[in-house]
Amino acid sequence: MDILHKLHRMGLDLSKETHLGKPYHLHVRECCELVSKLMKQVYGYPEEPVKFALFLSELHDVGKLLPEWSLDYERRPYHAIEGAEWLLRGNIELSINRPYREILIYAIMTHHSMLYVPIEAGKMLSRAEGLNPKHFKDGYSMCKTLIKRYLNEAVKGLERDVRLDLADAIGIVKIADIISAKGLCPDDTLMQYSWPEELEEDLVEGVSRRAYKKRGFFNESRFERQRKIASYEGRHMLVAAPTGWGKTALALIRIVKLKPVKIFYILPTITAIKDFYDTFTEIIDEAYIGEYFYFADFELLRRRESEEDDLLDIYRYFIPKVTLTTIDQLLLTMLQVGKYHIRRFNFRNSLLIFDEFHLLTPEMVACLMASLENLLNNYDISCLFMSATPSPVYEKLLGKAVPQLKSIILNDEYRRLRRHRIKYCCDETVEDVITKMGDRLRKEKTLIIVNTVSKAQKIYLSLKKDLGNSRRIVLIHGDFAYGDRREREEQINKADILVSTQVAEVSLDISLDLLVTELSPIPSLVQRFGRVNRYGAEQDKTNVLICKPEDHRPYGLIQMNLARKNLPILLEVLERRGEEAYLNDEFWQYEQLYVGDVERKKQKVAEMIDDIMLNFFGLEASEMDFSSMLGREETYLAIPNIYLRQVLNLREKLKNTKDYGKRREIYAQIKEYLAPASCSDIKDGRAEFREELRLYVIKGYDKEIGIKRV
Repeated sequence: MDILHKLHRMGLDLSKETHLGKPYHLHVRECCELVSKLMKQVYGYPEEPVKFALFLSELHDVGKLLPEWSLDYERRPYHAIEGAEWLLRGNIELSINRPYREILIYAIMTHHSMLYVPIEAGKMLSRAEGLNPKHFKDGYSMCKTLIKRYLNEAVKGLERDVRLDLADAIGIVKIADIISAKGLCPDDTLMQYSWPEELEEDLVEGVSRRAYKKRGFFNESRFERQRKIASYEGRHMLVAAPTGWGKTALALIRIVKLKPVKIFYILPTITAIKDFYDTFTEIIDEAYIGEYFYFADFELLRRRESEEDDLLDIYRYFIPKVTLTTIDQLLLTMLQVGKYHIRRFNFRNSLLIFDEFHLLTPEMVACLMASLENLLNNYDISCLFMSATPSPVYEKLLGKAVPQLKSIILNDEYRRLRRHRIKYCCDETVEDVITKMGDRLRKEKTLIIVNTVSKAQKIYLSLKKDLGNSRRIVLIHGDFAYGDRREREEQINKADILVSTQVAEVSLDISLDLLVTELSPIPSLVQRFGRVNRYGAEQDKTNVLICKPEDHRPYGLIQMNLARKNLPILLEVLERRGEEAYLNDEFWQYEQLYVGDVERKKQKVAEMIDDIMLNFFGLEASEMDFSSMLGREETYLAIPNIYLRQVLNLREKLKNTKDYGKRREIYAQIKEYLAPASCSDIKDGRAEFREELRLYVIKGYDKEIGIKRV
C-alpha cells in the first residue's frame, strides 16, 4: 500500500467516497486483496505482473480523488481519462519501469472501455504529446495513431508470455473492481477458483443419479468404461459415442479427473444450454453453475429475484466454476473482441468441453484453431471434443491445432446398436406419410422434422386441424420471439407430437417412439435418428421414415445430392454393421471441400491475432462482422408487430430510469420480445426499421406459429 501513503502525503483525501458508501482506501484495499489471492494463490503469476496489477488496483480510480470529481455531481468528468492524464503529468513517482509504466497508464485510461482508446483518451494523449488534433483526419484515426506511437515501441521487447500475463492482470483487476464496487463478498468469488471436496462428491454421485433418472438403472460396466476413458493422462481428447451412451457422464468424470480451475461447456444452441443448466443444477449446487449467451440476463431475471441482478455480472464475466456457453462467446473472449478482455484470464488451467463439435461451421473451426494455437500452451488449457457423429475432416484439422489430441472412437458401442428400423420413402412427402401413418400418430409419441420453418408451420396447422385437442402438439423452430420460443421448449417433454426444424437435432435429451423426417445431409439425419428410441432395444417395426424434401433449402445442392446418393448405402450398411455405419468417412464427402477453405481462414485469423498489439488489445470488429467471421447467416434482431406496444412502453420506462440495475432489468425484459429477421424479410418489406428503437419491427407474427412463413 505504498502508493496510498504517497497519495495521502500529497494531500489527497483517501476517505473520499468513490463508490456509494465506500471510501477510496477501502475500495483499493479490497481490490488489492482479491487480486493478490487470484494471481498468487490460484494461478501463481510471476512477480512483475502481480506488481503491475497491484499498482493498477491502487491507481485505477485515482481520477476520482481530484477536486473536479464527486459522487454528488450529476455531470462528473471521465475519471479514467483524468486519472491517466494526472499520472502522465508526473504527479507521483512510481517504482515501476518502462514499458510497465506506459501500459499501466493505458490500463487506467481504458478500464471502463474497450482496449482501444476512446476519443476522449485520444484527445488526452494528444495534449500529453503536444500534438495538434487538426493533424488527424478524425478523432478515431487520431486515437489509433497515438496508440501506436504511445505503446508499440514500449512493448515490442517484451516476451510473449509477459504480454499475456499483463493482459490477464488488466482483466483480474477489473473483476476485483466490479466485486468491490458492487459490495459483493470476495470469498464467494474465490470459492469459484478452488476445488471443494463436496463438488467432487456431487459430480460422481450425479453420474449414477442421472442414469437412474433416464433409464431406471445404473450400468456399472458402462460407468467403468466411462471412468477409464475419462482417466486418460493426456490433456486433450476427442470422443465419439452413440447418442444416449453417456457422453455427459464421461465429461463429468473427466472434470473430476482433471480438477481444472474452470470448466467451459460449449454447446451448439441456446436450447441445449438451458437443458444442460437444468441437468447440472440437479447434480451440483447452482452457485457453481453459470450460463452465458445473448439472452442470459432474461433467463436470470426469470429465475431470480430482481434484487439479485448483480449475479448477471458474475455470469457474464465467466466467474462461476462451470460456465455453459456458446462457441461465439468462447471465441469473442479468446480474440478479445470489445470488452471481452476482462474474461480471458479464466481460461488458465481450464477444461474446454465441446459438445457436438461436428456442428461447428468451417469458419468457427478456423477461428477456434487459430485461437487454440495462440493460447493453448500459455494458458495450460485442456480440451474434450465430443460427438455422436464425428466429422473425420474436423478431427484431422483440430489435431493440427491441438497437439497430442487423443481420438477415442467407440466402434463396438455403435456396432451393437440397432435402435432404428428405417424406411426411405423417396417418392413421398412428409404430408403423404402423415396421412398414411394416421393411426400411429394417435398412439405413439412422434417427432416430425422438416427442413424449413414454412413447412413446419404448415404441418403443425394441418395436424391441429385434423387431430384437434386429442393430442398435445408442439411446434418449435428458430423464428419465434425469445419468450414464445421458451414457452414451447418447456412443453417439449410433454408433447405427443413435436413438429420441428433442425433445432431438435442437437443436445436435447428426449426420446420419442416415431420419427418422420425430410431428407437432409447424412450427419444431420443421424442426429435426428438419435431423438427416437434413444435408450431402447432393437426394433421389430419401422420407427424412422425419411421423406423427400420440397427442395434443397436450407442446405447446399451438393450436400443434398450426396445425401440422396449415400442414404441407400447407409441403410444397407446399417443392416450389416449396426450404427457403426454412421462412422463411415464416405458420408462426410461434402466436408472434404472445406479443408482448404478452413486452412485459409485459419491463417487469416492467425494473422489478425498477431496484428493485435501485445496480443491483448481488442480485435476491432462489429457484432455483424464477427457473426460473418463465424459463418453465421446474417440476421437482425426485430420486434414482432404484436409486441410493439409493450416494447415502446418499456423504452419509455427506460428513458425515465437512471439506476443502472433497473435499466439492465428493462433491457432484459425487452429481449423477451426479440425475434430474428432475415435479410429477405427486410428486402421484401416484411421488416421496417424504427429509429426510436434502433430495431426492426417485423410484420406478420403469430404467437402460436412465430413469424408467418406460410
